Amino acid sequence: MTNKKQPIKCSECQYCSGIRPRGNTRTNFSCSHPDQRYINDYFIQKGLRKMPGFLGFGAVYSDTVPLKTSPAWCPKKK
Repeated sequence: MTNKKQPIKCSECQYCSGIRPRGNTRTNFSCSHPDQRYINDYFIQKGLRKMPGFLGFGAVYSDTVPLKTSPAWCPKKK
């Protein structure tokens, strides 16, 4: 038997949060994991400058997370 890890899915994670600003048609998804320092450090190390913890925008009038699996900077992967 192979010992295969199950992929981490943001849509099933308790730390995935979505906010739809008033008057907007798309939901902004982000990671609200308590270890935000790890996320910020990852972004700094990789030279990423935009919105640490941002997962993406949902489709118009949809509350579905736009990612199939978690990003490389997910604290649950460390």
